[in-house]
Amino acid sequence: LKGDLEIYAKAPNKILTIQNISGIGVIRDGYDGQSAWSDSPMSGLREKSGAELAAIAFQSDFYAPLRTKQRYSKLELKGKEKVGDRETWLILATPPEGTAIRLYYDIQTGLQARVDREIVLPQGTFSVQTTLDDYRDVEGIKIPFTTYEESSVAKAVIKLTEVKSNVTIDDAKFKKPAGQ
Repeated sequence: LKGDLEIYAKAPNKILTIQNISGIGVIRDGYDGQSAWSDSPMSGLREKSGAELAAIAFQSDFYAPLRTKQRYSKLELKGKEKVGDRETWLILATPPEGTAIRLYYDIQTGLQARVDREIVLPQGTFSVQTTLDDYRDVEGIKIPFTTYEESSVAKAVIKLTEVKSNVTIDDAKFKKPAGQ
């Protein structure tokens, strides 16, 4: 499958993703800092709750890369591991809720190379491996322009074509659409 993806993020914890996938249609997922929702051709408009809501709330922290020590109740250096051809430090990060996340940081650059985590969906809990690559400078910040996501149910390659920062985004963009 191929498609386009737009991601909007606003500090401190708002996010909206819009996927337009050929043959499927438009899938929108949003979080306004308190409530999360999904709107897709397969399941319609629904509100997220429980573990799914907690996961999106945790993942929507705009400043997450700067707050690693504050976001996890425990961080353990587990040693060195290879990610592709890169030597990395593996850190086991335990969040306040949920299972531990494996964070891999490139020893040469200090940039995050991979994240292994579990995601909660209505269909169940799935392990996801996210590899970050092709870092580019965007206004002084290194951003991975290519992301590889792999789970037991799907593989995806996400290639960014454009990143804009300090753009004004109306809070209404993140709100759940009116029921349909």
